[in-house]
Amino acid sequence: MSCADHHETDDSETTVNQPASVPDVQQPAAEQPTPKAPSEPEAKKFNDPLELASFTGDFKQYQAGDVVPAMYRTAQYTISKWQLRKLPAPSAGSHWTYFGGSYVLITDAEGKILRMFSGEIIYR
Repeated sequence: MSCADHHETDDSETTVNQPASVPDVQQPAAEQPTPKAPSEPEAKKFNDPLELASFTGDFKQYQAGDVVPAMYRTAQYTISKWQLRKLPAPSAGSHWTYFGGSYVLITDAEGKILRMFSGEIIYR
């Protein structure tokens, strides 16, 4: 066996030049939309600091569009003298009720919440 033959068959004595390992380089991402943060309900901004985006009544959280329990739709809870409590005039087909320490404007037909004000409004 010649020296050249030995060189070809014995891997332990040969040095193989392999390319240096290339560090992992993050390639720019393809044009993808930026992922949005999980959607959270945005707090509604009102001109009046006493107007509420939500309130708690009877151990439940309520917001605009929710329907109040039937009890709060009765005449006993209807606020007829809303001016004395410094509340805005109710729109047609709605009335004010008192629920959970808040004044709540609800629809006459369904009891759906339209607006909410803190009970502190009477101290203005």
